[in-house]
Amino acid sequence: MKASARNVKKTRDAKASRSSFRAKPKATAKPKAKAKAEARPKVAKAKAKPPRSTPAKRRARTPRETVPEARSFVTRPSLPIVLGDITVPSGKLAIFDIGLCGYLPREALEPTIITCEVPRDRPLPVVGAAVGRGRYAACWDHVAVLLAPAGEIASSRKLGEAAVDFARLVCMDHAALDAWQHEDSLDGLADVVFWGRDDAILGRVMRAPRIQEGYGWSSLPLVEAEAKADEIARKKAENRWLLASDLRPHSHHYYALAAARQNPRGAGTLELAGTRLMLLFTTWGDGVFPVYLDSDHDDRPLQIRIQLATAESNAAMAAVNP
Repeated sequence: MKASARNVKKTRDAKASRSSFRAKPKATAKPKAKAKAEARPKVAKAKAKPPRSTPAKRRARTPRETVPEARSFVTRPSLPIVLGDITVPSGKLAIFDIGLCGYLPREALEPTIITCEVPRDRPLPVVGAAVGRGRYAACWDHVAVLLAPAGEIASSRKLGEAAVDFARLVCMDHAALDAWQHEDSLDGLADVVFWGRDDAILGRVMRAPRIQEGYGWSSLPLVEAEAKADEIARKKAENRWLLASDLRPHSHHYYALAAARQNPRGAGTLELAGTRLMLLFTTWGDGVFPVYLDSDHDDRPLQIRIQLATAESNAAMAAVNP
């Protein structure tokens, strides 16, 4: 993976009360009222019910103990749909945020990569199941790489947690990462894009074409694209315009992102060094997402599941979408 001479600026749109009971004080009876009370027939009082036995106090959890995730957050996703397939000739699958390649050197990137042994002799289908109900019905509940024909999941083993800072994940052959060019243009061309509150003003000033994301140019020679990116940054600072811009060299990352953006489900594939990878958007933005190996009753691996709908991702989404 080659290092870029220029860092691409990334933007992100943006990360019982207690009830009380007090007994009423007894009133002191006056002499006449007392006599009347004595004349009344006495009614046998019902025997008081024995107090309920209280369960023994639970031992307080130490900081290291955790509540099982299945008990704290339960999902009922819709039926999974096929997003495409990937190939892993080396037999070692890697799952991580590919956007980190532009910011971390390889030795720092490796600890963020979740790996697992998978079949190497055939394509592996990738499926996604949406939440299907509620406020975030369109978001993914989970995305999974299928390892075997359909079977009943009997156990799940946590492989790790995928830390996401760029709202995307990749499922790819770990060995193919050596051939990945994250920022270096493969054809000497690049796109320049800007968007935001004041994008129309800058668009008129720079005579930029209107595009789906805002304004910008596509397939410019790299030197020209870099010059326009610098001009955008300068005019933005001088006028204090509120907008964001992005220089996009035609790298592997560019083509994988383009495939995902063009797909209505936000998942695209790319051929790389004799393998096929998939880049997908989390639909939950950034966060930390657990990855599990699901097996059947015979301990046969069925799928590698990226659990995207969690208590934490729901809380984070609610915080930015009040």
